[in-house]
Amino acid sequence: MKPILQPSLVNDPLGDPGLFVQFLYEKRAFLFDMGDQSPLTNADLLKVTHVFVSHTHIDHFIGFDRFLRLMFGREKTITLYGPENFIANVEGKLAGFTWNLVDRYDESLTLDVVEVHRERLHKATFRAIERFQRSDEREEPWDGGLILDEPALSVSATILEHRVPCLGFALKEKFHVNINKDGLTAMSLEPGEWLNRVKQNIYEGAADDLVVQVPVGVNGTQETREYTLGTLKEKLVTVTPGQKIAYITDTVYTPTNIPRIVNLVREADLLFCESPFTAEEEDRARDRCHLTTRQAGLLAKEAGVKQLKTFHYSKRHSHQTDRLVREAQDTFQGK
Repeated sequence: MKPILQPSLVNDPLGDPGLFVQFLYEKRAFLFDMGDQSPLTNADLLKVTHVFVSHTHIDHFIGFDRFLRLMFGREKTITLYGPENFIANVEGKLAGFTWNLVDRYDESLTLDVVEVHRERLHKATFRAIERFQRSDEREEPWDGGLILDEPALSVSATILEHRVPCLGFALKEKFHVNINKDGLTAMSLEPGEWLNRVKQNIYEGAADDLVVQVPVGVNGTQETREYTLGTLKEKLVTVTPGQKIAYITDTVYTPTNIPRIVNLVREADLLFCESPFTAEEEDRARDRCHLTTRQAGLLAKEAGVKQLKTFHYSKRHSHQTDRLVREAQDTFQGK
């Protein structure tokens, strides 16, 4: 059974941090951080609907310009999340270009930007048709948990310390709807887009008596049959727990940060965690507000995650990346 969420680091562990999460069977993806995006194709980036930026140091935000260039001129709405001052950072990027011809475009890109504060979410919108002037500013209370909540998934965040606020993220599929292929065969049904609609109905909690139109081919023609959602669930669907993927980068191992990280990533199926420095470089890591390999392993172990993948290695260790992997994994596995 293939997982729906397909995560992969944008670059190798010595490159700019970034995580690309594709959705199986959908033309959709999430992007965590916007550093060097050269390994991603335009087709990859065009799937992105939401971007989650930990902070705006250059290696986490330099890719904004390429992303904007690709999206401009398309009728799309992209939502971007970031820490304190993120709206001003995005506004500054947009102000660096001249937009006097935007009224010639029929399609207008919209950027919804969400800035995460301790107790509130500060939101603003930038529309290409309005020359990307800031508009629709508003605030919502925030309890330190969810920043995105959809029927099928959610994203939570926590504010960490990196001498500036830096966000950690956890993406959680609420539950996974599996389609039984043998059931399709038994009912003489073919897979297709209609199955995505069935899944969406289930995620949204639709009533079992909802009537679903299912396309069928009869004597070379396309017809439909009617089934209740309850029947389709009984015959075709198995519901299993959803995946959880967490992303932690650019923070320091302190009594304040430790519980925030552990609570956010607890029981994640996969934790992507930075580990720029070796276990013996704790002083250096503390001075630069980063984690060591051992600290990444300790956080993963305490949180009970299933798999740890480290990244954001210091280039000073380019000759011994195997050591960075080994130290983190040995600590994680209790060796």
